[in-house]
Amino acid sequence: MLPREHRLRSSREIREVISRGKRASNSVATLHYRPAPKNRFAIVVSKAVGNAVHRNLVKRRMRSILAKQINANPAIEGVFRMRPNTADVSYTDLSSQIEQLIGRAR
Repeated sequence: MLPREHRLRSSREIREVISRGKRASNSVATLHYRPAPKNRFAIVVSKAVGNAVHRNLVKRRMRSILAKQINANPAIEGVFRMRPNTADVSYTDLSSQIEQLIGRAR
């Protein structure tokens, strides 16, 4: 679980990052991001990804990957919108794809 201070919690914060930030994409996710004083993330997994079991698996994997990025600099606020094929990707592939996206954002 990401610590509370490293999560975008309200829909207003998420909408603000999506509308005012930049965007980077790859085959597993779209990252909407903008510079911030500290790293804060949100994960959006739609029903297109799969049933509740698959969506929760994707969210658990994402939280694990993002927990490693909390102290990285420069800091960003980011919203990850997961693509439908994400449930079929292995953890190691997902991790490398997400780290690549975060690297592009920084």
